[in-house]
Amino acid sequence: MLEPTSSQASALFQNSSLPVLVDFYSLTCQPCLVMDPAVARLAKRRAGQVVVVKVNVERQPELARAFGVQAVPTYVVVHKGTERDRLSGGMSEEDFALWVASRT
Repeated sequence: MLEPTSSQASALFQNSSLPVLVDFYSLTCQPCLVMDPAVARLAKRRAGQVVVVKVNVERQPELARAFGVQAVPTYVVVHKGTERDRLSGGMSEEDFALWVASRT
């Protein structure tokens, strides 16, 4: 999993040949902390198929604003600069993996 700067993230969103799953989170968000292991396992399992990027909304509010993130956790799938879908809130690991698989 990557934690890029805003400029690195923008380049990745535009240039990655793989879909990018963006995890907008906060260290003070309990659902974010609960979902973190599921996101990490998905990143490991889907390596080479999807790039997983974490964005701390407190450290990078400009990136969160650019995506219109209003709640955390929010997950956004981006491919070649285009948002494919987004989802907010926690869920089971299985439901999360299925959602990501259906959008990447």
